Amino acid sequence: MSPWSIDSPGADINIGIGTREVAVGPRWTRWTPARKPTSPAGPRSVPMPETQWFTQAGVFDALRAALEPAPDSVAAQAPSVPSRTRGAHIVLDDFWGNHAILRGDFRTLRAREVDEIARAHFIDTYGVDGETIVVRACVQRGGRAMFASALPCALVDGMREAGASAGARMLAVKLCLPEMLNRTLHRMPRANAMVVFAADALIQAVLIEAGGWACYDVQRLFAGDACDPAKVTLLAEQAFERCAERTTLKHEDCALGFYGSGIAIDLAALQARFASVTTLAPPNACHELEGGESFARHLLEYAQ
Repeated sequence: MSPWSIDSPGADINIGIGTREVAVGPRWTRWTPARKPTSPAGPRSVPMPETQWFTQAGVFDALRAALEPAPDSVAAQAPSVPSRTRGAHIVLDDFWGNHAILRGDFRTLRAREVDEIARAHFIDTYGVDGETIVVRACVQRGGRAMFASALPCALVDGMREAGASAGARMLAVKLCLPEMLNRTLHRMPRANAMVVFAADALIQAVLIEAGGWACYDVQRLFAGDACDPAKVTLLAEQAFERCAERTTLKHEDCALGFYGSGIAIDLAALQARFASVTTLAPPNACHELEGGESFARHLLEYAQ
């Protein structure tokens, strides 16, 4: 049996939580070429029933099912091999949380104070109880902006319990957008830019001014939008208009980067308005993400 299999005793795993599917795959470790496996195990995914799409109950049920060992792997494991809890690294579709870019002078604040400012923002914006959310914040170099994210405690606790029931201990949990930003910003040709991420249920935009975070915007994608380039293009333009209200930036000042996993966009229309347009990921056929099942597998790479 391959040592990279997600059913190997004690093997750490990556988990992608989509809106309609949960995917589980092996977690790659460093290796020398001589030790590289010849037949690595691939990811396994479990779709949620339609009645549980976009629900926490759907996440928990699909996660438990995805973590169950495959029937053949149960037989393959020798009884003498002691079992060990697997470590799970989870990345969620951004549908499950909220993001914000806050600007101010954070240079002298402690990490706890930064987190409390972020928490207060989500409480004021969404009217939630501060005890019901988990907040993470990162201050940009220079201390003038922070990127903040929030997840429901009920979702985090439920994933932890679902994993534990299947012998997986949650080691890390994060939303996808910050990971996508980290891997794409260096490809933007200008210090003024807007990066657009369109996938599954959301189209998200991050505006960068003079190399610093300026604004975040998010809009919902509904059934059929993924295969309508004009609709996605319009939403991207609307995102820029809202973000730019707080800055002095204009279309012609900015580069635009578009990451559309399985979602099409009218690049010619955007090239006529922005200083440049960079495609950050090759668009797949729109039907691959119609229904959202495929995107959970795309999340696995951001858990690595």
